[in-house]
Amino acid sequence: MKSTIQGSLFTIGALALLLQPSAQAACAAGGKKVGLAPSKFALKLQDQSFKGHGDNSDGIVGLWHTTFLFSGGVWDEAFEQWHSDGTELAVDNAVPPLLGNVCVGVYKQTGPRTYSLRHVTWNWDPSGAPLAGTFLLLMTVTVDKNGNTFSGNWVSDSFDTFGNKIDDLHFEGTVSSERITVD
Repeated sequence: MKSTIQGSLFTIGALALLLQPSAQAACAAGGKKVGLAPSKFALKLQDQSFKGHGDNSDGIVGLWHTTFLFSGGVWDEAFEQWHSDGTELAVDNAVPPLLGNVCVGVYKQTGPRTYSLRHVTWNWDPSGAPLAGTFLLLMTVTVDKNGNTFSGNWVSDSFDTFGNKIDDLHFEGTVSSERITVD
């Protein structure tokens, strides 16, 4: 019985590896992201109105639906959770979960309603293994006066396992986000 369960788990794992889609990097697939179509969730959010958030309406803490633009098209889309301790967590839709679509970051307030973020993750070989290096996203955003949206600029770079910048994977663009609320 034990060997049958182990054999089944091995088969499932092997199939998952064989059937995984090709990707270039975790959390940010560089040029592969250009031209992503907005998700159905993004289209639904455009039709919703958001309420204010009490005393923290100009703060960044909370859950956000974020869209990154590059050369006039959608480069990436993520759900971001900004925490009161200065950390950030993002789940990215341009990279399959098997390749690591979760990114982490740290931020600080740099002005009235303005924040700077340093966001990192691992990059993987297109086959999903081995580790190919790291990804860095720098972002500066300003939260609107109602606390329901933020916008700004971003720059991303990827580095090989020796820390050398990969020039072909340098991108810059604009970012916009809408707060997700319970209501």
